[in-house]
Amino acid sequence: MKKRFSFRATAFACACMMSFSLVAFTACEINGGTPSGNQPGAPDNPPGGDTQQQEILDGYYALSQKTVEGRDTASGYLFNCLYLSDGEVTWYETDYTGRSERKGTVEKTDDGIMLVIGVREYEFAYDATVQTLTFSGKIDRQDVTMCYSYDEDYTLPSEVNGGVLFDDELFGEDKSENFYNYCPTAVMEGNDTMHVWYCSNKDSGNVTDYVAYRKGTLLANGKWEFTEKQLVLEHGANGEWDSRHVCDPSVIRGEFRMGGEDYSWLMAYLGCKTSDNTRNEVGIAVAKSPEGPWVKVESLNPIANFYESEHYSQTTWGFGQPSLISSDGNGKVLLFYAMGAAKTCTVVEEWDLSNLDDPEMLRKAELRERGVTNASGSADCINNADFAYDPVRGRLYCVKEDFPYPTDGGVNWITGSNTLLYLDVDENFDLLFGEEPYVWNRFAALDTGTGHARNHNACIIKNEKGNLIDPYRVPVLYTAAQLATDFPDWDAGGQWPSLHTYRIHGIEFTIR
Repeated sequence: MKKRFSFRATAFACACMMSFSLVAFTACEINGGTPSGNQPGAPDNPPGGDTQQQEILDGYYALSQKTVEGRDTASGYLFNCLYLSDGEVTWYETDYTGRSERKGTVEKTDDGIMLVIGVREYEFAYDATVQTLTFSGKIDRQDVTMCYSYDEDYTLPSEVNGGVLFDDELFGEDKSENFYNYCPTAVMEGNDTMHVWYCSNKDSGNVTDYVAYRKGTLLANGKWEFTEKQLVLEHGANGEWDSRHVCDPSVIRGEFRMGGEDYSWLMAYLGCKTSDNTRNEVGIAVAKSPEGPWVKVESLNPIANFYESEHYSQTTWGFGQPSLISSDGNGKVLLFYAMGAAKTCTVVEEWDLSNLDDPEMLRKAELRERGVTNASGSADCINNADFAYDPVRGRLYCVKEDFPYPTDGGVNWITGSNTLLYLDVDENFDLLFGEEPYVWNRFAALDTGTGHARNHNACIIKNEKGNLIDPYRVPVLYTAAQLATDFPDWDAGGQWPSLHTYRIHGIEFTIR
């Protein structure tokens, strides 16, 4: 027999209960709709002021609706449920950051129950007609509504073995094998699939960059399981513009046609034919699926041509570290890339690439840098950055590396910190290309608080269009590295006493 706990409650229809902070909604109609008591075949609620004996069944209540600041966020969970039993509650939540199980107690109220978990209290109204629990109030200073529906057939997803936590080393070879993994780009598909492209070497101990790919699957234990490394883009033939290295990928989904074929994925990448960290350029490739095969757009590459630009110099870094955002969901894209020449900055170009046999650059500008700082608050430039768009609030988000680079530990070629910024741009990005001044807003720093000596080459996890997956959460993948001095007996020269430690981790930031 199912256990119940009983109380006396005042029944309600669709009216707001203003005597306390909870706003009650019948049948979880958080976003409006027909009250449950007026649904065809459903019994009418008793008149206001009358009371009836109501009982709440023990068991599972699965999340059916959730909004944060009015935005639906329920789809972001792999699963989310409450389990009530003998006056106690366990709250299960699993999303891309992991699985949590919070335990607490259940207290009866006039209109439902109060969940007490640690020092936090969550007051839920109960609708006996459809057996739902509804919360509306502040959580972490945000307006949150949640509806949980009783499900006697619900089965909690069982724990499984394997996988890695989001903030752990996500994948990679043993550090003794002389492979590196860094500079990721990531696309979230649904709530349980993450496509990650990144830079790695093919042969142990050989510093030649390839673009690699892995597909991650979120398991019921809140951990990620990734497929084996697959090299999906390699350097060109001798003499080609990208014959030495290809790396720094950025990927979005859209509609692109080339040579009579339709492609749904676009990659921008850095390529070069030098070995001295100079004269980099940006190219693009297309594919019909995330794992490829990827086809370079040879008729257009390099799309950001350093050799033919006014900034060309044999001794400067060039163009690279691209980042893509879809500006129309189809073939128009924003292409950001770093420029290292007479000055260091980031360039943005808008292209119509729907017909790659006849591409068109629509507009171009250098990003202004008012308000841009490093993690210590000093003025800085935008360099080695990744960008994402938030269509909910019309914001452009950026994670960029900080100057100056630290020089301790025998590692002076990578940064230790990154700054996260946003810019209010509205929906058409005109601000980036016009004459109107604008100011960036700093909201977080990614630094040695991670526990790693170096934190570099980061990306924002985005959806297929290059948008934030949640306007209040900014998930980031970054490259962690150790110092050369951590390996005093290392027998390989050059950058290897640190390069072999490059591994990719996840971290999440929130913004109000």
